[in-house]
Amino acid sequence: MYFRDRKDAGEQLAAVLKQKGYVDAVVLGIPRGGLPVATEVARAVGGILAVVVARKLGAPGNPELAIGATTASGITYINEGVARAVGASQAYIDAEKLRQVLEAQRREELFDGHRRPGLKDRTVIVVDDGVATGATAIAAIRATKAEGAKRVVIAVPVGPPEMIDLLGKEADEVVCLESDPGFWAVGQYYDNFDQVSDDDVRALLDAYAAPPPAPDSTHVTIKRNQINLAGILTTPAGAGPFPLVIFVHGLGSGKDSPRNVTIAAHIVDSGIATLLFDLSGHGESLPDPHDGLGAYVADLQAAFAWATVAPQVKNDAIGIAGSSLGATIAVKALIEGHVKPRTMVLRAPPVEPEDFRRIDVPSLVLIGSLDPLRSDVEWGATPCPQLTLSVVQGASHLFEEPGTLEQALRLTVGWFVQHLLQAPVTSKAAPA
Repeated sequence: MYFRDRKDAGEQLAAVLKQKGYVDAVVLGIPRGGLPVATEVARAVGGILAVVVARKLGAPGNPELAIGATTASGITYINEGVARAVGASQAYIDAEKLRQVLEAQRREELFDGHRRPGLKDRTVIVVDDGVATGATAIAAIRATKAEGAKRVVIAVPVGPPEMIDLLGKEADEVVCLESDPGFWAVGQYYDNFDQVSDDDVRALLDAYAAPPPAPDSTHVTIKRNQINLAGILTTPAGAGPFPLVIFVHGLGSGKDSPRNVTIAAHIVDSGIATLLFDLSGHGESLPDPHDGLGAYVADLQAAFAWATVAPQVKNDAIGIAGSSLGATIAVKALIEGHVKPRTMVLRAPPVEPEDFRRIDVPSLVLIGSLDPLRSDVEWGATPCPQLTLSVVQGASHLFEEPGTLEQALRLTVGWFVQHLLQAPVTSKAAPA
């Protein structure tokens, strides 16, 4: 695999990370060459862009040969075998480390200073334009873990297999596009591998930090016979039409559900519009005298029909996100032929096994490991070819436990990106 330049490598790396469902991560580029790559990754996953400076520790008399690396915080990796082979004494290593720590501190302050957020309990993606000895990448991973990151991913376009395996022992996950046994230099895989200057790094960081165009939210009224349903349509910045996710809330909730609002915001950041609306008798929507599941299915039918003719919406790329009772409503509307979404995400769904079997669109089923519904959901959903079951460890029915909503969010956004932003799979036409 070859890359036109670092931007192209970053775009290809970003596509893989987005496919894996990474969103809202802190993306740390290793300057200088890692920053153009990291910029594309941060843009794709909607993350924060900053730097982690890792400086090579040069061998005695041969500063280009790395015996290890260190960071601004003093976290250091030493390749003991190489250090012994070149005769690097402990006194030499200590002096070289001090020199490079001071230079790393100077560069971090030069590049972004206070720009980097706290990493405690965050998912962090460390990015470089490739790895050769792996020294700087290992030092960067260790420094990131020392700051309390919950999960550390190292993402690089290219590297030799033995170094990728070594990085796998340091990071929680390694994403590498090309692990080539014939590797001899990172630049070998780039058509354009020009030097990146300090000014280039600062310009990338400054441009990324500029506030993006705000999404556009509009209050809408969806009419169903004499019932008015209140909704909020939010579209990404830029020109539409956009794919859309319709959220169906649970009993006693509404369009302002904090969990749904949080997930919807990240979906919009990924380039997909969202519609949150109040079921009849909830929030700002009028009640239905025939209150019950049938009325709620009719509500979703009306919302779906409204969306298919909305000019902001791509009517062949609509998904549904149903939570708790909202998942039941979504499934009933689908199997009864009232809606035709491209895909669905069903969170904590109280759905009968026979209804699971009738779902005919690709759907992600999310259930917490502590949810009392778990055994029924696993038994009902596992045999169904259109369903992908994901158990979120440590989550109860409402995903209120620390970190569990973040897991559900990452899975949900990744699923809709995969199924709504990519071209649909062509199927055989139904017989006339």
